[in-house]
Amino acid sequence: MGAGMRITTNAMIRRYSTNLNKALGDLDAKRNTVSSNRNFNKIAEDPGAAMKSFKLRSNFARTDVQIENVKDSLAKFDEVTSNVLNCSGMAKQFIETDLRGINGTASYETRQAYKQKVDKLVDSFLQQMNGKYNENFIFGGASTKELPFEKQGNQIYYRGEPVNTISSDHKYFSEHSYRDIGFGMKEKDGEVVSTSAFDTAVNGLDIFGYGMSDGLPNNIVCLAQELSNLLDKQEITGADKDKYDKIINKFPQVLHDMIDNGLAALGTKQAFLENTEDQLTKTSQTLNEQISNLDFCDPAEAITNLMWSQYAYNATLKVGNTLLSNSFIDFMS
Repeated sequence: MGAGMRITTNAMIRRYSTNLNKALGDLDAKRNTVSSNRNFNKIAEDPGAAMKSFKLRSNFARTDVQIENVKDSLAKFDEVTSNVLNCSGMAKQFIETDLRGINGTASYETRQAYKQKVDKLVDSFLQQMNGKYNENFIFGGASTKELPFEKQGNQIYYRGEPVNTISSDHKYFSEHSYRDIGFGMKEKDGEVVSTSAFDTAVNGLDIFGYGMSDGLPNNIVCLAQELSNLLDKQEITGADKDKYDKIINKFPQVLHDMIDNGLAALGTKQAFLENTEDQLTKTSQTLNEQISNLDFCDPAEAITNLMWSQYAYNATLKVGNTLLSNSFIDFMS
């Protein structure tokens, strides 16, 4: 056999060997795809798809956290709403029944009996106003670990300050407690940009009132406490009788304010959170589908591809058998 023939034969065998290894590698990859149900198992197999998958998974994980933040915020606001409704129910009951019997002309003993009812109302109110969610005080604004409302002597305090002396420019009203719920939460000058997150802080003063007007408290529990203080007096003056009337007239007004300022604002926030949860859930489902389409294969398609690889490998083997047989014959001749 001539040297030229041998070189050609060697080149053919090398090419065949390359093709056989390629077919075997492809067959192996298709088997892996079928057994793992994944389009790729290593980054090196498809770096572009792997990077895209990493980004999708990162977005999916963040969306998951945001959904949990929304659910947690909703649960907190449900608790807040429930407590405010309890307070408005108690106040309504008090206005419609007990308050009608209270007047400045009753005897000291009768006034003491009424005082007990009013004190009980104050205690019940404080219980609701110091409500908790997940061991955090829900009406404490940004301060969720310290008791928000407290009765000391014959006055009601909010975080250590008399509620009746607090004005609208107090720092309590500029406190926030932000959560990331999918608006690209970001900071500027060390502060969270308010439009990029959701404020979960609930200031009890905003809901139940604060300060004084016309010489009487605007806060519903402080107004009840003022009535208790008045009922406790040994002697009732003409000025005291006028104050009784003013208190009785103010109760429906502070209840109305609590329902308007408190419940309406809470309802708006809850509706917003529910809408956001729906949007985030849709986003999560879309991301999940994209990850599945990118990472995971269609089993039927994977099996078809495996069968084609098996066919291609078998065909390569047949070609090899023919090639090697002919080469051997050529060599022998």
